[in-house]
Amino acid sequence: MNPPLPNRPLKVTLPKAQSRLSAFFLFLGAMVLAGGIGWLAVPGLVADWPLVGNAEPATQARFVSGRCKGKLVLHFCDITYDRRGPSGVVREESHIGFFEFHVGSRSVRLMQLKGDPSRVASDIALDMYWNRLVTAGLFIALFGGGGLALLGQALRGKVDPNARFRSLSGRLLQPVPVDLHGVESQDKTTWTWRYQPRGNGPALAPSFTQVLPVGTFPFVLDGEARTALAVTDAAGKEIMLLDMPLSMVDLTDAERGALHAWRENVAAPGLSAA
Repeated sequence: MNPPLPNRPLKVTLPKAQSRLSAFFLFLGAMVLAGGIGWLAVPGLVADWPLVGNAEPATQARFVSGRCKGKLVLHFCDITYDRRGPSGVVREESHIGFFEFHVGSRSVRLMQLKGDPSRVASDIALDMYWNRLVTAGLFIALFGGGGLALLGQALRGKVDPNARFRSLSGRLLQPVPVDLHGVESQDKTTWTWRYQPRGNGPALAPSFTQVLPVGTFPFVLDGEARTALAVTDAAGKEIMLLDMPLSMVDLTDAERGALHAWRENVAAPGLSAA
C-alpha cells in the first residue's frame, strides 16, 4: 500500500538560513557594545595612567558618593567626588569595571597626582588599573571580534544547506522510502541527517544529507529508525526527507492524519505508533 500523498502540487517549506540582513544587524549591535565599553573605559584609563605608582592622598577633593555592583566576579563601581579648583568646586565621576573575587563592602580613598591636586582618582581605580585595562580589552576584543566575524558572514552570506530541495516546491511529489544512516553532524540548533533511497538494482543509490532543527526527526517507518519516508518529483533527482510532524509540505490536517494512519498500519517490521 503506497503512502497516501495528495495528487496535487505541494509547497515545500524548509528552515531558512540566517539572512545577511540579520547578520548585519547583529554586527551593528556588537560594534555598538564594543564602542560603548571603549567610550566608558578608555578615557578613565588614560586619565588615571599618570597616577599609577605616582599618587598621594588628595588634599582638595571630597568623596560624595559611591556604589559598587557585582555580577559573580565582574564588578562595576561608580564614584562621585567634589574637587576644589581655581574656579571653584567641580563635581567629577568615575566609572570602572574589573574582575575580582570579592564579597562585602568597600572603602574609598581619593588620591591625587603627586604635587598636582587637579588630577584625582580613587584608590580602587588605581589598585585595579591593570585589571581594568585587561577587562576593557577583553570585552572590546570579544564584541569587536564577534562583530567583525558577523560582518564577514553578512558579506559572504550563509550557505543554505537545504537549497537543493527547494526546487521541489510547487511540484507533484511522489513518495520514496529511504534508509536512514543517522545524524551525521550536529550543532546547537541543527541535526544533519544522512539517508539513501532504496535501490532496486545492483547500482548503488546516491546518498543525501538534509539539515533539520534540533529535536526534529524524519518520518520514520520502523521502531529502530532505520527507514523513513521521503519525497521526490517526476525527475527523481532530489529526494527530500519528510519530518515527523509533516510540517515541510503544505498538507491539510486530514492528509496528515491519513499519512500517520498509514504509518501505523503499514507492514513494516518493528513499526511503532507515532
